[in-house]
Amino acid sequence: MVHLENGIVMTNGLRPRLPDMIACGGIGLFGAAALVIAAGYDFGSLRRMGPGFFPVVTSMFIIVLAAATALETWRGPVAIRAFKWRPIIFISLAILVWTQLVERVGFAPAMAAMIFISSLSKPPFRPISLALMTVFLTCAGWAIFIWGLGMPLTMFGR
Repeated sequence: MVHLENGIVMTNGLRPRLPDMIACGGIGLFGAAALVIAAGYDFGSLRRMGPGFFPVVTSMFIIVLAAATALETWRGPVAIRAFKWRPIIFISLAILVWTQLVERVGFAPAMAAMIFISSLSKPPFRPISLALMTVFLTCAGWAIFIWGLGMPLTMFGR
């Protein structure tokens, strides 16, 4: 059965759900692989967590979320949407640029470049929102990673 709801074609059956189910399976496999890797670390206890505690718990959380999402996908209505390359290209490029710039030019310029490139993934381009988001995310990143966690990053260059 096919019907239109809010401009999106809705349908029933396994075939239209297959891409979403494959994505859920891929995320679940990622969690399972991380769980296998983390199993080699000392787990510790709740009072004295070992180096494997966080990866094991996070991996299990990813697996449970993937299973819950697969169940929701299976039971809910299917929306067939057009595949869009633009977000995949620009978000991937933004991450790649950040990884290449962060050590060379510093955290703040790398964040600015990443946020600018990411903003190209979906129009319209809003420069004021982009500037505010860049300032906020750079300050938050500094507070969490450089100040809070003490990561060896500089704000501007080495």
